[in-house]
Amino acid sequence: MMRMIVLLSVVASFSSMNATTVFPMSVERLTDISSDVVVAHAVKSWSVWNAQHTIIVTYTQFAVDNRLKGNAGSTVTVKTPGGSAEGYTQHVAGVRPWSAGESSVLFLRPSQSGDGLVVSGLIQGDFRIRRSASGTVVADNGLEDGSVSANRGVQEFNPSTKSIRPYLGHRMSLSELQNRVRSHLATE
Repeated sequence: MMRMIVLLSVVASFSSMNATTVFPMSVERLTDISSDVVVAHAVKSWSVWNAQHTIIVTYTQFAVDNRLKGNAGSTVTVKTPGGSAEGYTQHVAGVRPWSAGESSVLFLRPSQSGDGLVVSGLIQGDFRIRRSASGTVVADNGLEDGSVSANRGVQEFNPSTKSIRPYLGHRMSLSELQNRVRSHLATE
């Protein structure tokens, strides 16, 4: 426990106040820590203040197209920090809003408050599905175009080197991502 506190202190001292720092996780680790892994498309989103009126949270309802892990129903509601409510907007580095119709592979776990699901590993558990210029369907958990400037405010901590660098995410074909999840589940 003391080692974790020291590690978190190191990360906090390296991080700026406006940054989000993630510990890099593989697809296999994301699968392990998630109760559900689904391919889904966003239906609608709404934002509200929390009960203390200190932070805004956004809820996005997804229609589940394919269930890779868990018992998710035909729809899931995903809770993310940030959004716009009552004339105020809060941005959280590394949290991307979804547009209606946008598809993702989502690694999910129950929220601590029990009011929906949250993305495991922050941005790492949100692989947006797109068609590449070559026509391949890809899944990408980076920000925007993957450039360092687009990822401003999101960084990853490398425990082996004790260093922090800009988070760039991972990009692979949708079929490779799905196969990695299925293969890992088959070995459990």
